[in-house]
Amino acid sequence: MALRLLQTPGVQMLMEEAPTPHMSSVQVRVVGPDAACLTPTDLRRLFRGRRLTPARRDRLRNSGRVVAASRSRVVGLAAYERFDGELRVHEFGVDATTRCTLDQIATALLDALEVACLAGGGRRLVLLPRAALTAHLLRSRGFVPIAEECAGSWFEKVFPS
Repeated sequence: MALRLLQTPGVQMLMEEAPTPHMSSVQVRVVGPDAACLTPTDLRRLFRGRRLTPARRDRLRNSGRVVAASRSRVVGLAAYERFDGELRVHEFGVDATTRCTLDQIATALLDALEVACLAGGGRRLVLLPRAALTAHLLRSRGFVPIAEECAGSWFEKVFPS
């Protein structure tokens, strides 16, 4: 830890500076279904502990995707489909072994999803149950939890027209 002398008129204080956490930059790109899907190794790392059935992999391959990378390593993926004025995110995978924080990766992906939603004329961004992240992060970004008895639950953000 470094020590720093804080000086204000008439007052001198010795302050201890906390080390700053390593902040890796995260870049995102939006790709369509015609772009190559991620490697099986990347998919296993992003969806660790979750089973990607052949049907889920096929849906992922045929969806629009937002891919997040730090340097040359893929650290996040969100797969979505457009439907009647909304963007529905059905998969959200994050690399838990990277130096980037979950919030950094999720924020970059959510920013790109919001832009993709609005750029495509959508007014509603929906995160289906498999794509839902930590509730505090979603709520702080304006997402609202929706719970319907027969349809299950999801998070949504509605953009004013």
